[in-house]
Amino acid sequence: MANLDKKNNQGVVPLIDQTKANKDNERYFNLVVDEIPYRVEFEPFFFNDQVRYYVSINAGPKDVFVWDTSMNQFRAIDDDAGILPVALEKAISAELLTQNL
Repeated sequence: MANLDKKNNQGVVPLIDQTKANKDNERYFNLVVDEIPYRVEFEPFFFNDQVRYYVSINAGPKDVFVWDTSMNQFRAIDDDAGILPVALEKAISAELLTQNL
């Protein structure tokens, strides 16, 4: 499931094939983006009949990810969303799209 950019040989490589569930409704997956490993914990919830996700990266604070129709991906909407690397946000969005609720 690797998505490599042949120009710079960097990409997104999931470390596990299957999303694992832990306590309550929280789930997690591991990613490597631009050679940096991340553990992404997420918890789906519904708001205004839309699925949204609480997402924590490397046990950090939770961000809210919502579907952005103009970008065709999930995006973080919190105040700290601007500090997320674009490649990481896209990789998280791609993984969230594969989740079955």
